[in-house]
Amino acid sequence: MSSGKAGSQLEWSFGLRNSKGKYLTAETFQNKIVCAASIMKKKQIFFLEQSEGDDCVYIKSHLGKYLTVDGDGKFLGSGEGQGEEEAMLIEPQADGSWAIKSKKYGWYCGGTGEDLSAFVKEIDTTKIWTVHLAMHPQINLRNVMRKAYCHMDSGSFATDEIVPWGEDATITLHFNAEDGTYGLVAADGQFLTATGALGPNDDNAKFIIEFQGGQVSFKAKGSSKYVTALGAKGTLKASKASITKDEQFVMEDSFPQIALHSKNGKYVSTKQGVELAAFADTITNNAIFQVEPLDDNGNWAIKSNVPKYWNLDGVSVQATETDSSAATSSFAIEWRGAQIALKASNGKYVAQMMNNYLHANVDEATEENGGVFTYEVVNRPRLVLRGEYGFVGTLPSGLLECNKSTPEIYTMIVHDGKVHISHENGKFWKVGSNGVSCSGASAEDYAIELYDNSMLCLKMGDKYFQGAQNGAFTLTGTKADKSTHFEY
Repeated sequence: MSSGKAGSQLEWSFGLRNSKGKYLTAETFQNKIVCAASIMKKKQIFFLEQSEGDDCVYIKSHLGKYLTVDGDGKFLGSGEGQGEEEAMLIEPQADGSWAIKSKKYGWYCGGTGEDLSAFVKEIDTTKIWTVHLAMHPQINLRNVMRKAYCHMDSGSFATDEIVPWGEDATITLHFNAEDGTYGLVAADGQFLTATGALGPNDDNAKFIIEFQGGQVSFKAKGSSKYVTALGAKGTLKASKASITKDEQFVMEDSFPQIALHSKNGKYVSTKQGVELAAFADTITNNAIFQVEPLDDNGNWAIKSNVPKYWNLDGVSVQATETDSSAATSSFAIEWRGAQIALKASNGKYVAQMMNNYLHANVDEATEENGGVFTYEVVNRPRLVLRGEYGFVGTLPSGLLECNKSTPEIYTMIVHDGKVHISHENGKFWKVGSNGVSCSGASAEDYAIELYDNSMLCLKMGDKYFQGAQNGAFTLTGTKADKSTHFEY
């Protein structure tokens, strides 16, 4: 889950699965907790809270209540705040699972069904929890020691980008339900292996995640070696037997990055210096811009790869600002199907001038005056969507549903503002009378609208793709609201 702020660390949300394969569930009635669900949905998601330098954590349910242990050894879900009985200690096990212990009493929490308790000081199988991360799986990964981001590079992951840029910097976490391990998936669909090479999803590509406050480390399955960043490029490889800052990583929100095609047929770029101009023939790093939400009113900061934010100098649009909250760095984005218009802080629209430079000096944005741009989203070639009721996934019949507990990855290509989405079976999304299915021999043209908190809407014509509680995923939405918003 995203905070919507630039470079924001992701909020830890997860499911806790016991040794019987059942998820801890927070019921609405009397804030009761039970361990009986076979899949992870809203009631099975918990949130980890931890203060800097504190050894204990607090685990909050979707109801806003905390897991707690009382003096009688009862394990409950009714804690009102971060008190002594809500303070928990997490003890990671060799296989990456957790033992959760009451800090005050020293008792371990666990059980099955409604028989949950915390009254013993020894760990057995009933006190072991597999951690299933619940946040959106597409992230940027920053190494703590190098203060740099990981990205796909020549058949491996390098750790040398100060700013995560382009599709190669988006990493997808893959959960292996059978053993609770994780894979790190590159933009081309290959997995990081313990040797450092990218390869298929097999045992060599499985890692145990260990948590240290806001940081994580990745230990190769069946090994005592942790992933570290080696050499000048910071190549990721499982080669260290202990955890230092070299083996610690931070998962951060991956913001959308777009390219803008202008009236003259060129891409907007900073190639000519700090001023923005439509000069580029192809999409290079200089022609990619990250859009970061400033509020929920459609105002955005637009960052170049330098990294500097767009801002106004008179009416000239330049990439020179270091503060995204500066008054002159706010741009409203209007989504117009395959095109967008940008309104600057002076109330004027940004347009391509005759000399190809961008100025915010027109009252209306039209194709004729260069005030509209065709967009391409460049850092989501692998698309995962999560709506109000769960992830979008595919049934054996090919029909899409929107209430799945685990993510499914689709391929998305955006060109000339037209969005094409396909399944791993090679078929494209196709709108039908009973919903959307992965059955098309050719692509249908969709459009994207981006919103804050890492949300998007998908459109076809004047209708939005919409999710329903029963899992129906249909082209029936008439406006952008929570039923048509999907975290990406």
